[in-house]
Amino acid sequence: MKYQMNPFVNRGLMALLIAALLLWTVAVRAESRASLDLATALERTLLQSPRLQQFPYQQRALEAQKLQAGLPPNPQLQADLENVLGTGNSRGLSGAELTLSLSQLIEMGDKRQKRVDLVDAKSSQLQQQFEIQRLDTLSEVTAKYLQALRIDALISWNQRRIQIEQQALEVIQQRAAAGAVGQADVLRMQLLLERSESRQQQLNGQRKLAYQQVAASWGEEVDFAELEGQLQQLPVLPEQSALEQAILQSPQFLQSHTLIRLREAQLRLSEAKSKADVSFGAGIRRLEGQNDNALVFSFSMPLQLYDRNQGNIAAAHAEYEAGVLQQQLTQTELRMALLEIYQAMFNNHQQIERLQQTLIPLTQALLKQTETGYQAGQYNVLQWIDAQIEAFTVERDLIEAQTAVHTQLLELERLTGMPLSRSIFTASYQE
Repeated sequence: MKYQMNPFVNRGLMALLIAALLLWTVAVRAESRASLDLATALERTLLQSPRLQQFPYQQRALEAQKLQAGLPPNPQLQADLENVLGTGNSRGLSGAELTLSLSQLIEMGDKRQKRVDLVDAKSSQLQQQFEIQRLDTLSEVTAKYLQALRIDALISWNQRRIQIEQQALEVIQQRAAAGAVGQADVLRMQLLLERSESRQQQLNGQRKLAYQQVAASWGEEVDFAELEGQLQQLPVLPEQSALEQAILQSPQFLQSHTLIRLREAQLRLSEAKSKADVSFGAGIRRLEGQNDNALVFSFSMPLQLYDRNQGNIAAAHAEYEAGVLQQQLTQTELRMALLEIYQAMFNNHQQIERLQQTLIPLTQALLKQTETGYQAGQYNVLQWIDAQIEAFTVERDLIEAQTAVHTQLLELERLTGMPLSRSIFTASYQE
């Protein structure tokens, strides 16, 4: 005897299976997006940033302009009817002369190619503008990502501070209960702890806002719980020689170069427009009075008594020379900016080394000594609190210096348009 499942039970099982599958899919997606790394943030920005979506349309418009610039002049068809509706032999159409001719304008000075060259120069300039826009956009989201990591580090730093202050408060309360210290010591530490907890609340709000700013780079809401990366993974200081070489390949320098090409193309087109165009024509003439036909030919060109384009040529030449000067100025400004950032990055590297090797061990030793001395009655609570403040101030200085190094590397890479070192930014935005 075969057993047959109830169709209602069968449908119920199917519904449970589908629901379980949907829940599993949601769980997998939630797990896959529990954390966000920089590579994913940059990829999503490239694909979805509204600031980068206009370039394809601008490029297509230039392609249409190039097509238009390469079109030759159309031939002209002309019809002339003479010696009609007169008197005598020209009465009515008896003496009519009908001429049909076809003429073609010949552009001199290679004007068509000059127009195409000008559009090509505009296309190159647009490409460089897009490259700068792309680097600026990705640099901006990287900076937001870095600031969010900074806030995460401050939250961890402040959480350690809260734990130490809570432990200190328990020690002070025990000594107050034993009558060794007054209630004022307890109140001082309670006040310090309350301020730290209030700071933690503010940092949590700042973290939420920082995550929203990162997600806004690609126009969506926050769908991740944390960011990957550590500020402690410092980049290596790049070589000055590498910076010097990178200047000539930087987006801003290349943009100034494409600007010169554009100005040069405008100058060549203005010079070409000074060349007079000529027209050739040929046709047939019907002489009704003689009942004969004849061929006609024509040629025309303007008389260049005055160069009516000399003002445009002078203006284009001046703009070209200004572009050459601007390129030199851009190169000088880039070199100075890179050297300034490099020096600041070098100073922060030295500061981090001093903090890690000297200042932090000293403050930790001071904190331990004052804590032990307070419990033994050798120091008062203010000395213990001062030691805590010194220790946490130095730790925060370390976080700020680490953030500054990453920010300065980011600015160097934005200006040069190329990766210069490895750090928490494993997937560089130039790739």
